[in-house]
Amino acid sequence: MHLPDATYRLQFRNGMDFAKAVELIPHFVGLGISHLYASPLFTAVRGSAHGYDIVDYNEIDPALGGYDGFVRLAHALKAEELGLVLDIVPNHMAAHLENDWWHSVIEWGRLSGFADYFDIDWREPLTLPFLGKSFEEEVAAGNLRLAYDHEHRCLALRYYEALYPLNPTSYAAIPGNGNAALERIAAVAGTAERKTAAQFHAEIASVVATPSIAAELDQCLARFSADTLQFDRLHRMQSWRLMSWQTARDKLSYRRFFEVAGLIGMRVEDEAVFTETHRLALALVREGLIDGLRIDHIDGLADPKGYLDRLRREAGDGTYIIVEKILGENETLPEAWAVEGATGYEFISALADLLSDDTPSSWLSGEERRSAAEEAVTGCKLQVLGRNFNTEVRRLTGLAARFTGDGAPDQNVRTGVAIRQLMAALPVYRTYVGDQGAGARDSRILDGIAAKAAARAPGAGAEIAAIVSALRAPVDSADGKLRSEFRTRFQQLSGAVMAKAVEDTFFYRRGDYLAANEVGASPFWTPGGVGRFHAMMQDRASQMPHGLSATSTHDTKRGEDARARLHVVSEAPDVWAAAVDRWHGMNAESMGRLPAGEKPDAPVEQFLYQSLLGVWPIAPLGDEDDLISLHERMVDFAVKALREAKLRTSWDDPNERYEAAIKAFLGDLLDRHNRSFLGDFEKTAGPFIHAGLINSLSQALVKLTAPGIPDIYQGSERIDLSLVDPDNRRGFSPRGSLSQLPQAPTIGDFEDCKQRLISIGLNYRRGRGADCLAGGEYRAVRVEGPGARHAAAFMRRSRDGFALTVVPRLVFGQTPDGRLSIRPELWRNTFLAWPEGCQFKPMCNLLTGGVTEPRPLLAVADVLRDFPVALLVEA
Repeated sequence: MHLPDATYRLQFRNGMDFAKAVELIPHFVGLGISHLYASPLFTAVRGSAHGYDIVDYNEIDPALGGYDGFVRLAHALKAEELGLVLDIVPNHMAAHLENDWWHSVIEWGRLSGFADYFDIDWREPLTLPFLGKSFEEEVAAGNLRLAYDHEHRCLALRYYEALYPLNPTSYAAIPGNGNAALERIAAVAGTAERKTAAQFHAEIASVVATPSIAAELDQCLARFSADTLQFDRLHRMQSWRLMSWQTARDKLSYRRFFEVAGLIGMRVEDEAVFTETHRLALALVREGLIDGLRIDHIDGLADPKGYLDRLRREAGDGTYIIVEKILGENETLPEAWAVEGATGYEFISALADLLSDDTPSSWLSGEERRSAAEEAVTGCKLQVLGRNFNTEVRRLTGLAARFTGDGAPDQNVRTGVAIRQLMAALPVYRTYVGDQGAGARDSRILDGIAAKAAARAPGAGAEIAAIVSALRAPVDSADGKLRSEFRTRFQQLSGAVMAKAVEDTFFYRRGDYLAANEVGASPFWTPGGVGRFHAMMQDRASQMPHGLSATSTHDTKRGEDARARLHVVSEAPDVWAAAVDRWHGMNAESMGRLPAGEKPDAPVEQFLYQSLLGVWPIAPLGDEDDLISLHERMVDFAVKALREAKLRTSWDDPNERYEAAIKAFLGDLLDRHNRSFLGDFEKTAGPFIHAGLINSLSQALVKLTAPGIPDIYQGSERIDLSLVDPDNRRGFSPRGSLSQLPQAPTIGDFEDCKQRLISIGLNYRRGRGADCLAGGEYRAVRVEGPGARHAAAFMRRSRDGFALTVVPRLVFGQTPDGRLSIRPELWRNTFLAWPEGCQFKPMCNLLTGGVTEPRPLLAVADVLRDFPVALLVEA
């Protein structure tokens, strides 16, 4: 296996296609990456912004350049000795009429050859929750009518541009009233079961081949549509039911991705489904066109280990495979998984320890804070379980009732309580119990959640015990299949609940330290400092040396440089709090103009100010267009954040009056005439921005040299001050790296400095530093002296050499005006202690070219004299 040295994450769509990617290859080469890491490339819903809404697993999206364009890209990469890692999506497809498999299931119901491809509960009609209002209301409004679908050659219910195919068995229920075409179509449909779908559709098309007959058919269907009773009767004859999108949380007959009804779960645990959903991806692997696979949302699968074992057998040992897996506190990737590692969210969490102030007096510390967070997260979980995932809980309750007792209504209520409390108590995204029963790790987790759930809901104690027993026990009893299905669905749901409750609820409510509100972060985190960072890196070196090290992704809440800046808030909480109080007073008049009851409360106002700090430009605001752009981005982000928080507005119940008030507040805030606030904000933000740039350089160098494979998100080689998706999918314009770092760099040189730093580090990884950085030992290097808490250092060492990384931290107020540097007096009498057992050798700073003579104590002031961070290697 040729492991990547570094990956470059490129988001296709939104203006990026294969031809444009080919044009970027010289940039990739200069930067020093070894593999392009591509977002999903299979055909997605037309106009998709991301590609995760796949409609055809076995076609490269023509909108990107199709198969031929992809092959040209792959060959162009190979010509420059670059590999390709492809993001694949086994968990779900688009529940969209452009998806031929889905269209077939709607048309033919259980008789469709694809009926078992999707995770559908066929004990009830297939729910299609895509109407704006109820079926009856849409019919009354004339928005639903019968029509002939010329593209698919069948009869359908039309809802605006969507055409939902009727089951052929129901055609006879449409009275012909003398219309010969409709009568002939009904006759063809009467023998549909004896034909292939293609033959059936061809015969239907032959009936309406001439425009005049088609027009007469349309008139007949329009007359039928006006009869609401007959129309409703026809609808009830289908194997599906059209209904309002708002019913999805209460009544849904298929497993979805998180709470997105437009993405339907796939049954890749079935061998036939696995084969058909992976046919093209594996062919590309065998043809040598792709070198690695990134598995999206591994926790959504019924049997992650079984899936990965099969994928490894099919893809071969030479394929680099990583999984999107969010690890909880002290959680490790299952050893039995046949993968090289995860996609790197845990690395972001480690950087939070490195870059946050961890002094005992820090406002972030304390058991009281953790206890409050635990209570808040439990509340968020119970909220999403009771509302967003109500339909999934009801399905689990129905399954559990069949093995926990007699299914009486009061017992079903207790069973539902037990399920919600157990899932709310889970400290990780999911357990991985199989039919052989729970292992040691999962047994400990189940014991813990059983105790917590019983304490919170003592009245459901018997049901809690029965459910935990079903989750834990091997499948060897008469009702083993039932228990197995319950366990599978419980485990598939728990990850979605964790993600929506923590990442997409709690993290949008907590506004005091946004840098800690990141994908993969523990909601109970308090800073552990350099010591915990070193411990995490030593574990990473031994457990997951080939996993990706990410700092920005398409899913992160903020770009890496925005987050690096926001870490500075932990160093100066009093300064920040005083500023927020001051701004609240400055904007009191604006607040007073808002409708009563619609004003942003203190946590929301704090959240907005800190978000604004994260995206504030380095240079002073220029013309009015800059302010307008900033305002538009903040408004879009604020609405999304408030809806995710689910306090006063939400996606399924938008409070337009409240959202309008927040938009108005931001409009006043960022109005060019609001000079007092804008001037004060820019002045206050200056030291945070300045120290944040130093954090960004520290973060970048650590990513390049710490255990793991550096992953560069598109455009972040310069600066990434993006907000959450879709803000982080904006286009970028690559620029060539400087031949060397500027001497005495200024703040204005930051982007060039960061890109040159990355280029130096990555090219060293691909060259003489390959053994050292790819698999070398990780050694923490002690920093001594009065400035010790402001620096961190570590060494990577192999038989072929060593690399010493030295970075500053906690430098708020220590950055001279306009300079991209640190006041030298911070490092007075501060030294690096040379690691025991490491031979003294002359060292060269790769970033500056300076030579350092080895000695037991290296002066930090000398090491960081010419640039804020240092990478020392054998001269």
